[in-house]
Amino acid sequence: MDHPLGSSLSLAILDILPNPVLVKGSDLRYVWVNKAFEELFAVQREQVIGQLDVDIFPDRQAAQCNGGDLRVLSSGKVDEAYETVLKDGVTPCITITRKSRLSMGDMDFLVGVMHDITDVTETNRELEQAKQLLEAQSSKLEKMAYSDPLTGVLNRRRLEQLADAAFASHHHRGCVLLSDLDHFKRVNDQWGHDAGDAALIHFVEIVQSVFRDSDRIARIGGEEFACLLPGADKQQGWQVAERMREALESSPLDYKGEQIPMTVSSGMVVLAEGEAIQLAELLSRADKCLYQAKQTGRNKTVCE
Repeated sequence: MDHPLGSSLSLAILDILPNPVLVKGSDLRYVWVNKAFEELFAVQREQVIGQLDVDIFPDRQAAQCNGGDLRVLSSGKVDEAYETVLKDGVTPCITITRKSRLSMGDMDFLVGVMHDITDVTETNRELEQAKQLLEAQSSKLEKMAYSDPLTGVLNRRRLEQLADAAFASHHHRGCVLLSDLDHFKRVNDQWGHDAGDAALIHFVEIVQSVFRDSDRIARIGGEEFACLLPGADKQQGWQVAERMREALESSPLDYKGEQIPMTVSSGMVVLAEGEAIQLAELLSRADKCLYQAKQTGRNKTVCE
């Protein structure tokens, strides 16, 4: 008696395919499977033919599989179903089964060809992990290129890049502040360089606590910091500088149980209306004011 699927030659060809092949009748009972299917699921063909999925694979999502099978038989549209199965009952294997309807005379069959995509899925997962790692490293490198590694604030290069846009967004008005910690060498000499590093970080925290959201600070030297105060007029800039100075003076650094007094001197220039933003020139002018602050007693702000 001929097999409903055709000649023995056709079945023999299907039997040597490396991909698991399954055939079901319109009642969703297995009509035939090839050797690759047997190897994948560690079953014998004789155990499968005439059975439903739920009879052979109680742990698989038989109801979900059958629902998709019925849609294919009803519509004739090709469907692809993803599933994780246990190869030989042990090894997880990610598969995609391409299902289609095969009509032979007055009989309809569901034909499924399975593809093992475990390696592809694992490769994609590894590529995604590598991409995420690369993005994290790129972000870290970018931060390192634009920020001071000790305090985390901007470096001079980044401040120069941001200056024009920062002031332009405030109609080219604002102030530039150049600040230098007083007697910083004494801190390093008396308490050590670790204390000096802690003092720099402490100063930055003080500054950030009194700055406005639009203000920017950059470390441009050992204990020297430049600040942009976009939109601030002379009085507002002075108030920001004084808040910073007073906050630092009233908050000595707590280092290993000792209180290290800290003060700061600053020079400030006001950007004239319509003045071209040349940060180097503005910092040079602010430096002259800073020199006056240092020469006249320190712990003060001098404005141009």
